[in-house]
Amino acid sequence: MEADNLRRCVWDEMLNADMRANYFAELVGYYLKLDKWLRVATLLAASGTVGTALTQLDPLKLGVPILATAISFWLLISQYVSLARDASDLHAGWSTVKRQYERLWNNLESRDAEAQYHQIYDSAEGLSKTGTKFPYKEDRLNYWLDHAASLATTRYA
Repeated sequence: MEADNLRRCVWDEMLNADMRANYFAELVGYYLKLDKWLRVATLLAASGTVGTALTQLDPLKLGVPILATAISFWLLISQYVSLARDASDLHAGWSTVKRQYERLWNNLESRDAEAQYHQIYDSAEGLSKTGTKFPYKEDRLNYWLDHAASLATTRYA
């Protein structure tokens, strides 16, 4: 690979990794906030269901709504906490990749720069695969790419 082409590829991948790291950090906050509001909503719904069931005093009519509420509460909460954890792992992974690209950017003259580039690129492939379960929000990705480009341009101007 020619030096100019390698330089462009490293720059692009460094910005893309930073964009992805920030995007997944944003998703962590989103899923944790959503989780919090779902907990509150479920608690409010459950307290109404339990109150209604208690007035019935029939064990079957009392047990079924309580069990249904408990199960739905667990299902709602576990999903978003898991997504937040996965997004957090992806944020950490992409942050690491970004730092590796940045180190390479600062040492592009080294003899093994191209090999390092390919090694970093290959290691990031697993992160891309893991990230496919998350929404593709082009406007947010573009926002974070602009942010990454602005910071990098300021740093390396």
